[in-house]
Amino acid sequence: MNLDELYVLNRWWRDKEAIKTDRNIVQYEKSTFKYFPKKLFEQIPSDSSGIYTLRGPRQIGKTTFLKLYIKSLLSKGTSPSKIFFLTCDGLKDRLELIEIIEAYFKLYGKTEEMSYIFIDEITVIEDWQVSIKYLSDLGRLDNCLLILTGSSAYDLKTSSEKLPGRKGEGKDLVFLPITFNEFLENVDIDVEKIPLMNLLKLNQEELKILRLKYAYLTEYFTKYLTTGGFPRVISDFLEYGTISETTKNIYLDFVLGDAQKYLGARKNVLELLRKLPDIFGQRFSWNSLVDIFSSSIRSEETIQKYFEYFGYSFILANVFYVDLSKKTVAMKKQKKTYPVDRVIADVVSQLSGKPIDVSKVVEMMVLRHLIQEKDVLDGLNLYNGPFYWYSDKGNEIDFVAKVEEVLVPIEVKYQNRISKSDYTTIKRVFGKGLVVTKDAVFKDENILGIPVWLFLAVVGLYHN
Repeated sequence: MNLDELYVLNRWWRDKEAIKTDRNIVQYEKSTFKYFPKKLFEQIPSDSSGIYTLRGPRQIGKTTFLKLYIKSLLSKGTSPSKIFFLTCDGLKDRLELIEIIEAYFKLYGKTEEMSYIFIDEITVIEDWQVSIKYLSDLGRLDNCLLILTGSSAYDLKTSSEKLPGRKGEGKDLVFLPITFNEFLENVDIDVEKIPLMNLLKLNQEELKILRLKYAYLTEYFTKYLTTGGFPRVISDFLEYGTISETTKNIYLDFVLGDAQKYLGARKNVLELLRKLPDIFGQRFSWNSLVDIFSSSIRSEETIQKYFEYFGYSFILANVFYVDLSKKTVAMKKQKKTYPVDRVIADVVSQLSGKPIDVSKVVEMMVLRHLIQEKDVLDGLNLYNGPFYWYSDKGNEIDFVAKVEEVLVPIEVKYQNRISKSDYTTIKRVFGKGLVVTKDAVFKDENILGIPVWLFLAVVGLYHN
């Protein structure tokens, strides 16, 4: 990469107003759904140095966040020359990464003023952490705010752990598809947030009042159920009433492209994706999947590697059985898997020609809203929960959330009528829990029934 290319990537060096014509900023401003990730801005203060990693699926908006951060810095009067942006997609190796960062410092020099360095998709560079460590040890990153993004949690996990003592005030962060609550906030609808444990304490009358108070949210939930939590997909739907083929193909390309890059043969990747609708939300063991694939991916080790990759890449969420006595996963028990978001489910459905039942999509969304971001810094292999559980007789509880060391069972019943038999297992094993329904509200002793649209709106992520 030559100096001219650096000027193209950092056009604000010559004219700070050029950030307004940046492709990501222009696309953001034209978007019908302008998702502003204020939580990330709060977590990465601009007045402190440190090394931050930001992980999440491709096309979630990580690059746009970086450009919005740059735009914010410029609007606050930060010197344009103190802001450096680099994308690693076209870089050869970690040595070229060092050369480019060194070239930037030679160009503008080190001053007492803080420098802001944004490196996008750093995980495409093998052993990138060695380069960051080298630059840090030389003192190049002193008085710098460094933000590194990537779509592979495995790379970021193993690499960021090799930077002990060099993060300063930094931390590891994750950018997942937005929750229903975040969707509502972004369209200026403020909904009361109720911690999961507090929700369980509500009586039936309080639940009915809550349902009546927020009945108007069903209209918004219908949209969210159709789009999921990728801002670009939401914007498409709000503007056109559908999701464009161009947008669908962007997500198809990233799922196929990344998987082929890391897993090899495209034929094997396609075969696995086409089989996914048959097992979404179903219990399976690695061995039980052997017979459904061709001879090229018949070993348990290969199948496990594929699913773990999709978890590390924030494409699938792999859910594990919980040992109730230890409150930890039992790795030898059966697993379940779900797409991370509606658009990924649609991509898989398109590839396979098999529709995914709306009840499974709702389960997937409930799972997304039970995920605590601090537990998925290493991707969506959910070793820290949420979990699920089943008895020796095969009676299953969809999800078991872990809240302050308390296990909370959650059954998803997206249907018009709810009977006691729908939550018998929860009552017998736990004595209390939640049933997420299509529209029913009830309280039966310590079992609470709540409509999915209300549950996702008031609980969202844990608000403790």
